[in-house]
Amino acid sequence: MASHQLYTVGTSATRITPLGTHSGLDVTIQNVNDNGYIYVGATNALTVSSYGYRIMPHHAISFELPGKDMLFICASEADLNAAVIITGLEIGD
Repeated sequence: MASHQLYTVGTSATRITPLGTHSGLDVTIQNVNDNGYIYVGATNALTVSSYGYRIMPHHAISFELPGKDMLFICASEADLNAAVIITGLEIGD
């Protein structure tokens, strides 16, 4: 499994990983905006004040996720973009 997508997000959490169990994933999230922050967390309760990581404009972060973990993103304001690349950890994914 490999995918890339440009998400337009606001201040509400958006799930970027598949539901349920997967074989493990490498996920890279890039804040492609000139202004504003992208926030990354592991729960749909993610907010701009309760998050795991904050990505500054034109920066990126990568995660290696175990089989049942999910990631969510939101933004510091409406209509910010985040580029997301997801690849499987298993050969052939």
